Amino acid sequence: MKKVTVIGQLHQSGLDILYGHGGLEITEFTDPKVPVSKASITGADALLVRTGNLTTEDIRDAVNLRVVSRHGVGCDNLPVDALSARGIPVTIVGPVNAISVAEQTLTMMLTLTKRVAEYDRAVRSGDWEFRNSLRSNELAGKTLLLLGLGRIGSEVAKRAAAFDMNILAYDPYQSAEVIRSAGATRIEVWFGALGSADILSIHLPLSDATRNIIDAKALAAMKPGAIILNAARGGLIDEAALFHELGGRMASGGAGLDVFEVEPPPLNTPLLTLPNVVVSPHSAAMTEQSARKMAEVSAHNVIAGLEGGLDPALIFNRKALADRGQHET
Repeated sequence: MKKVTVIGQLHQSGLDILYGHGGLEITEFTDPKVPVSKASITGADALLVRTGNLTTEDIRDAVNLRVVSRHGVGCDNLPVDALSARGIPVTIVGPVNAISVAEQTLTMMLTLTKRVAEYDRAVRSGDWEFRNSLRSNELAGKTLLLLGLGRIGSEVAKRAAAFDMNILAYDPYQSAEVIRSAGATRIEVWFGALGSADILSIHLPLSDATRNIIDAKALAAMKPGAIILNAARGGLIDEAALFHELGGRMASGGAGLDVFEVEPPPLNTPLLTLPNVVVSPHSAAMTEQSARKMAEVSAHNVIAGLEGGLDPALIFNRKALADRGQHET
């Protein structure tokens, strides 16, 4: 029996695949308040990780480990370098959550430009005349700057194009044709485009190179009424600098945040006190449809990792594994 440890609550459709396969001994850790036992990691042949963090120390004694299946696309919560050094593939779910995250990004964009939360509070407090403040805006004709035009960024671009927005995209890994087909104009220097952006939407992985990429200097280059959206990863924005700007020079702008530096954010997090900040609990991908598909793909990746036949497009560290193979030959 191969041992599979599932970390985080998985949609039932994914569990059905694992339990229905046969030959697998499955251990589930669904309550984030209950720590994952060391034995469940060190004795595992496969790990399916939805939530929580794994460290190099965690997997050091996992001598039977064959695959780590990530329930998502970001792997900043995994010791990818250490796994790659041991020849262990780290798999992701590919584009199955892209539409859900893109829709959440557009939802936050509309909520902020149309001042939905402010109008809602005004009606509930009896301030009907707030309607005459003329604080909302149209998306048509506004400039959207996308940092990253991968699976999710491309879906955001397609939807923004339907609102007749002017779309600029920075992604050095995408060809001009791919960017053009998404309805965007390619830019070579993202920082120089900040001043022309009415809305900035971030679609980057979190790494040493991208941590706090939107810092005080970047925020100072933006329009006072600009809107910033982040449904990618906490840590891409310097939250202290964002609070300072949105509470001062950029008070007429706003931010839509699905992710935070610390999750869950403490209730005394300064950004949560601002009326021009709209938040959600890292739930952009958690629609019924997306949760089901992510669970199913991550379960299939476990089986493929144990039996062979992994889809190369779903191996996050495939280049590192290929390089390792070349060095060993």
